[in-house]
Amino acid sequence: ARFGDRVSVMNSTLSAGEKQDQCRRAERGELDVIIGPRSALFVPFPNLGMILMDEEHELSYKSETSPKYHARETAQKLAELSDAALVLGSATPSLEAYSRAQRGDYHFYKLTKRLTGGSLPRVEIADLREELRNGNRSIFSVSLQEKLRDRLARKEQSMLFLNRRGYAGFVSCRACGYVCKCPHCDVSLSEHRGGRLVCHYCGYTVEEPSKCPSCGSRLIGGYGVGTEKVEQEINRMFPVARTLRMDKDTTSKKNSHEQILESFGRGDADILIGTQMIVKGHDFANVTLVGILLADLTLFDGDYRAGERTFDLLTQAAGRAGRGDVPGKVVIQTYKPDNYAIVAAANQDYRSFYETESAYRSFMRYPPEWNMLVIMAVGENEEQLANTMDRMYSHIRGNHRNVRHLAVIGPAEPALAKVKDLYRKVLYIKHRDYQVLVDVKNCVEEWLRDDETREINSGINVFFDFNPMNMY
Repeated sequence: ARFGDRVSVMNSTLSAGEKQDQCRRAERGELDVIIGPRSALFVPFPNLGMILMDEEHELSYKSETSPKYHARETAQKLAELSDAALVLGSATPSLEAYSRAQRGDYHFYKLTKRLTGGSLPRVEIADLREELRNGNRSIFSVSLQEKLRDRLARKEQSMLFLNRRGYAGFVSCRACGYVCKCPHCDVSLSEHRGGRLVCHYCGYTVEEPSKCPSCGSRLIGGYGVGTEKVEQEINRMFPVARTLRMDKDTTSKKNSHEQILESFGRGDADILIGTQMIVKGHDFANVTLVGILLADLTLFDGDYRAGERTFDLLTQAAGRAGRGDVPGKVVIQTYKPDNYAIVAAANQDYRSFYETESAYRSFMRYPPEWNMLVIMAVGENEEQLANTMDRMYSHIRGNHRNVRHLAVIGPAEPALAKVKDLYRKVLYIKHRDYQVLVDVKNCVEEWLRDDETREINSGINVFFDFNPMNMY
């Protein structure tokens, strides 16, 4: 609307020929603005002036396929080469970006008011342990049930957010909130078949307990509930409520994503139930209640970034309420009401979250306080793969014996230890200096190219990922 036909898009729905057409238009100076995901960075503008990365904390800015580049780092380098400005925007900045702003590497600008006006919603934390003690076995707390009933009576809309990431991925106690954690890595243990709990960073394994080690309750087990179950419960408890569900199952058809949002925006439904996709920047003036059903689903998914992801999602979800004239309310349901990420999200307090999370990352030697390199090897022969990774570990240790504070962890099994008949093993290497990890990577590549090593490791592929955004 502002810049007319000198604006275009670059995304995965375009064919190779259409992408080339946009690149040629940009090269000839026929375009002023290109909008798109990571790939838009490579449009060849002859006179690049600015790169704007909205929601810079998003995990999808990191490529999941080789080369595993991060759009933020690539954009920063491109801006340097082009003498252009780089603007990063987020309501919940990544720890990497915020720490650079604190050091003065980035200029920091804070927006203190909502663009749409109005006040931030009031947030309430519902303790699911207390609900259970009071005899409420529903997936909805008493407070959320009352607020849903009130909104239906007042013809106002509600959104119920359930993040299915980590579905039954960790084991917790319903009575006291205890979560089974790795004693070595301070991340939750993931539930595997056969009653095993496994750490995906160091390989630590233990039998799943039959009763809670903390309080002795037998209400301990895998944790998970789906959006379909939530919809069924809503229809049972509130038969008059009109519901819409938005998840991978309901958005698989072309344009279904937009159709659901447009339908909800028109007021065709009273309650929108969904996963992450319902909390990303949508603006519905009549939504006055947001219910976050299981805040713990991302809090304990066996990943060192779990706290950050939880804070981001809760803050984004809470921001959907009260964007019109009527003040909004948010109910966060959790078994860990005193967790720092949940408390900070409820208070909309990024600063306190950042300080706690940074201290944790520094103590455990995780990014951005330290740097991490993940080396993953994949092969058909499990025994050969194990031998290769053992020898790789010894090679790294032998060639870097004089490097102080270099941590080499593993070899360990990743979350998916076998995919399509291919076995996987990983090594985690940590050091404060990024260049040390680059040297390790170069050392391993050189070792893999050696004639003797290449013959022994035939059929095994090796991948490198610096400061990974997703769990291995």
